[in-house]
Amino acid sequence: MRVVEIDRRLVGRGPLALPNGKCVDPAWVISVFDRLRLPDGFAFVVDDDGTVTGCRYLNQYLLDAHTQSGLDLKSMRRSHVYHLGRLLRFLRRSRAESRARDAGVNLDEYWAERGEPKVDLTDAVRADLVAYRNSRKRVLELTSLATEMGCISGFFRYAVAMNWVPSDPVPRWAGRNMLMPRTRKRRTAKFLKAEQTRHFLDVGLRGDGADPEFAPAYPERDYCYGLLLASTGLRREECAFLLDCEVPRPGQMPVGDLHAFRRAGKKDVTRTSYVTQEVAQAVDLYRVTERAAIVQRAQPTLRGLRREGRLHLVDGVTTRHNRPHVIEDGHQVPVEGLTDEQRAVAAYVTDEGTIEPLGLFLSSRGGLPPVLGYWNELFANARDRVAERGDALRPPQHITVSPHTMRHTYAVRMLHGLMQEGRERTGNPYYLLANPVLTVMELLGHASMNTTQDYLFAAETWTEDVPTVLRRTAADLVGHTEPGQAPSAERDA
Repeated sequence: MRVVEIDRRLVGRGPLALPNGKCVDPAWVISVFDRLRLPDGFAFVVDDDGTVTGCRYLNQYLLDAHTQSGLDLKSMRRSHVYHLGRLLRFLRRSRAESRARDAGVNLDEYWAERGEPKVDLTDAVRADLVAYRNSRKRVLELTSLATEMGCISGFFRYAVAMNWVPSDPVPRWAGRNMLMPRTRKRRTAKFLKAEQTRHFLDVGLRGDGADPEFAPAYPERDYCYGLLLASTGLRREECAFLLDCEVPRPGQMPVGDLHAFRRAGKKDVTRTSYVTQEVAQAVDLYRVTERAAIVQRAQPTLRGLRREGRLHLVDGVTTRHNRPHVIEDGHQVPVEGLTDEQRAVAAYVTDEGTIEPLGLFLSSRGGLPPVLGYWNELFANARDRVAERGDALRPPQHITVSPHTMRHTYAVRMLHGLMQEGRERTGNPYYLLANPVLTVMELLGHASMNTTQDYLFAAETWTEDVPTVLRRTAADLVGHTEPGQAPSAERDA
């Protein structure tokens, strides 16, 4: 079995071959998608022989979740279909192993002769789910395990309600899902100080002072990506698929003012983020140099993508009520309504005939935004450059700097700054027009305040003096003093 996603452009390229050697008209397939109102990007599961008879209930659950707005499309595609599909693969392998033992043959022989057993999720019993949970908890963190078990629980609750199964196989006690881990891992905020962040951006991402052989090919692009992460709190994919029109040119901003833009993120929560004049200037340097050169070199590739129908072409970009909009079929649509999939291939044709991608961060391969995995590789290379430099400002060893570290850094520093502002105004760190935790919750797009609270301890205890005090405390314990420092007894006298 495998997971596939609907893509009408690919389906419409030619006749579709079936496992029995026959072909089906792609127009008929597209008409079925249209009749069921299934959007491009909708994911479902098919068996190895190309049919869906063995995964009927899993697909029906996904279809019902979409048509009834029970789950958003992004959550289904990135989470639910893969978690449930993984469980189905485990279930089928377990059945194959059992039947192979009964037949007195090894699994490979059974699999080659009879193929994958076509059992659906509704064939699972409690022992299957417990065995699956035990196999997964060996490789997953508690938070990820809880997410996956929650997806499984949701499917079987719905299966019971629809009479697909006679009883719920999920072990429950007093309504509690016993597949879930008993304890939850409390996330620790791993963040950098301002000078450490600046050092990582300059030396790691932009490659200042690096050997030309190991310097980044597009230093301003990579630097601006990290700068926007650290100054806005955007997530990796939210920043990766920013549009050029969402970050203004410096001349479009009043001096000392902030530019606000809205961005839809996790669970389709739309929030407002802010760009300062300094950040806009850094982005504009990349825009008029590296980005402009990438767009020009990519024109042949972009024209090919346009002929193949693989671009999301709009008629243009405009501004309405100080918010960027794209023009589609004569209608002005706010850009925050574009999905990440649309942003990745969105473009328009200028009056001069140039195909202009809408994305801010572009790859030299094709002139469209890089795949998400690129940014992980980028940070890995940046960590190597920083380690090679060996500067005192390099991040502490217990922190592996990733795009999400920049989000943690933004959260802690914003909380600390807002609480400090509250102290200076009233002596109460939590009084600043609005509670700083609520403010940062909105800036980060958290659905729950509990998530934002994870950063609170770090923000309350963080000061520039903490490392100094820690070293002094340790020195007192072992009987040493730092150079120029009096022993603790003399200080206390």
